[in-house]
Amino acid sequence: MNEVLQKLNRILREPGMQIDAVGFVFALFVSFLAALAISALYQHFYENRATGAQVHRAFPLLGPAITAIFIAIQFSLPLSLGLLGALSLIRFRTPIKEPEECAFIMFLVAAAVICATFQFLLLGVLLLVGFTALLIQQWLPRWLNPRLKDGVLLLTLAGEASGAAKEQIRRDVEQRIKNGRLESVTYSDNLTSMYFSFSGLKEDNVDNLHAALVKTAPVHKLNVFFNAHGAWG
Repeated sequence: MNEVLQKLNRILREPGMQIDAVGFVFALFVSFLAALAISALYQHFYENRATGAQVHRAFPLLGPAITAIFIAIQFSLPLSLGLLGALSLIRFRTPIKEPEECAFIMFLVAAAVICATFQFLLLGVLLLVGFTALLIQQWLPRWLNPRLKDGVLLLTLAGEASGAAKEQIRRDVEQRIKNGRLESVTYSDNLTSMYFSFSGLKEDNVDNLHAALVKTAPVHKLNVFFNAHGAWG
């Protein structure tokens, strides 16, 4: 046990030393932990979207695999070229459509390569910088523009609403939803549709709003659409 700890200590102090079985396993383990951390960041800041491929589910395996490939490169150049060529055959069944997913994959690759070079201090810096960048990306727009629109509320009424009913609905929405604002009103097939933009929304606000609107006019449908991550709650 002491011998293993001594080897790990040498790996941390001398990243360029010759790699043995202990160092290889340690690098894979650290890469696995880094992949879990990046997967958690993906789920917290990006979450699942309708167009997302949910690539974070593969991160715990991709991280150690990429680390192993780049460790193998250090021993055999022909073998490494064959391994990298094999990677070109990989195809995603669900296409990656969001730029955020590409960024998280590159984040994972960078962490795995750092683990392969045993520069674990750089790994810590990378994770810290990535976490800080995600925080800034999430909160900076709200600080600079508090009235930034988070989504649209679509209210459909049965029949044509009177002017007084529409005015009461507008007041109810503005009172119960932060920065709620009526954007447009349309009439079609004996239905009245009112579009409201908003900034920030909680679940109980929607429930209370629906209860208040039902008392004012015959509500046919109430839909809420978000265009900003983290707007709900």
